[in-house]
Amino acid sequence: MYMRSIWVAALVVCAGCSDSLQSSLGGSLSVSGTVLDFETSMPVAGTPMIATSGLNPSPAITTMGADFTLTNIPEISAFQVLATLAPEYLPTYSPTILAVKADVTGAKAYTVKTTFVQTLATGFGITPDPSKGILLMHLVQPDGTPKQNVAGSNLIVSGGNGPHFLDATLNPSTATTSSSSAWAVFFDVPAGTAQLGQAANATVTLSMDAAPIGAAQITLADATVTDGAPPPLPTNVSFKNTVQPIFTNRGCVNCHSGNGPGKDLGGLQLDGGTMKVYTELTGPEDPARVQLAMPEKSLVLTMPSAESPPDAHPNVTFTSASDPDYTSILVWIREGAKNN
Repeated sequence: MYMRSIWVAALVVCAGCSDSLQSSLGGSLSVSGTVLDFETSMPVAGTPMIATSGLNPSPAITTMGADFTLTNIPEISAFQVLATLAPEYLPTYSPTILAVKADVTGAKAYTVKTTFVQTLATGFGITPDPSKGILLMHLVQPDGTPKQNVAGSNLIVSGGNGPHFLDATLNPSTATTSSSSAWAVFFDVPAGTAQLGQAANATVTLSMDAAPIGAAQITLADATVTDGAPPPLPTNVSFKNTVQPIFTNRGCVNCHSGNGPGKDLGGLQLDGGTMKVYTELTGPEDPARVQLAMPEKSLVLTMPSAESPPDAHPNVTFTSASDPDYTSILVWIREGAKNN
């Protein structure tokens, strides 16, 4: 979790720039790691099949036993690894892996045994729907350590059956708060992308990256917990002072500028004066970029976010709807998308 502040400062927006990843997003990185058994945290026996979610195009993948190496990953990328080792293990998505400005070693992907899931289902009295997925959520403090005593009323995942808490030994529990293991499980999460919702009377502030969910698959996700109710949304968001600087601070102009061939990607230019950038976003050329009637559907928000099925964006910029820059843009649109 120590990389999160670096990540927020470094992320870029680059809609439609698959052909220019090297020049627009920076050099190609490699990520190497190991697939571990979820229960034991030991390398699995065998050679899992590896795929990724959140990268377009997919990286080159090599495996040797439980170890894997991914290459051709653009700088500043957030993605998940899907590890499959049938029939003993179910296909499992890892928590988000971050590749910022340097190669990554020691990455950890996991896969979950079929027998473990059967034990959970029996213990909680649930027959999992094979057309849906299972989300295993790890509640952690900002430093990455487990967060105990988080009330289940704070945890909302649309369509999911849960939360059900695991005890200190990862067995089913009747508790209504997290144990020292800090694991919670949601069954029957609809396939697609899972987001952590906001409880009306939340007693803690939660942040979880959008997580891919597949039918009859497992997804592991970290949810960062800080004490205290979530802060209120911003108000009177200024385009000039708040929204426009986001595109500069997070590198959007690397792909969306008029400075040189191949820079005006997606037909969008985000460099220049305030009026120019405002017109690019709200003008008639592409009214879907900012949608007053459905702010959450605006392309300026959806393209750099995780979606199912994925769009043409080569990487994920806004890893969750709680990203402060995402929130600022969303509120600006809700307030009328003014040139203020």
